[in-house]
Amino acid sequence: MTDEEFVARFERGEIESFRHADHVRLACAYLDACGRAEALPRLEAGLLAFATRKGVPEKFHRTLTRAWLELVADARARHAGAIGGDALLAACPPLAEPQFIRRFYSEAVLASAAARRDWIGPDLRPLSTTVY
Repeated sequence: MTDEEFVARFERGEIESFRHADHVRLACAYLDACGRAEALPRLEAGLLAFATRKGVPEKFHRTLTRAWLELVADARARHAGAIGGDALLAACPPLAEPQFIRRFYSEAVLASAAARRDWIGPDLRPLSTTVY
């Protein structure tokens, strides 16, 4: 399935499960399709709609969504030859680890209602895929 087909199926609500690697793929596809400024609102809207369809809108997390998008964008800039989510995950293995985000955020910040609702910048170190 192409990235365009994947995005279309995601936006139509035809994706049943959504693994961490799918988040990375979706972020890459949005960055490719519309650039960084438009990718964030599309990603946020899509993930919130997905969580709502699954009956768990409370799982949507604004800080995690933006932080992962920033990490994906950073990795793409550092690995320009890695086209698409799978190639980017191969070029930058930490992106494949859902717990990688814990290098930048404390549990207290990520568990907060404020971080779910609004963007909160990292409290441990700046977002960068150079932190391995």
